[in-house]
Amino acid sequence: MTKTFSNGFEVNEAPWNIYIKQKKNQVFKLLPLKEENGEWNKQLSIILIEMRGLSILSPQDSAAAISIMTKLEGLVAEKSFPIYRKTVFEIISLLETLQEKRKE
Repeated sequence: MTKTFSNGFEVNEAPWNIYIKQKKNQVFKLLPLKEENGEWNKQLSIILIEMRGLSILSPQDSAAAISIMTKLEGLVAEKSFPIYRKTVFEIISLLETLQEKRKE
């Protein structure tokens, strides 16, 4: 299945799956960065920029992208690490939903 972005760029299923896997890995990386007092805010900002771009280029995925962005933004102020961790896994699950949606 081919995915066409609003700018006319087309990508088939394999590159889309690789992209989503990369995003899931970047989101997962937030956990050890936060736990080890690393630059998790920088990592988070990079992911947010891409999700904003995805919502613009792929209107059919914008609802999921908005949900992902709101959860990512919520991580900025979250003090409880268990809630932070739970939210990270929710974001990964939403990314998997984007991946599965492409297969339909």
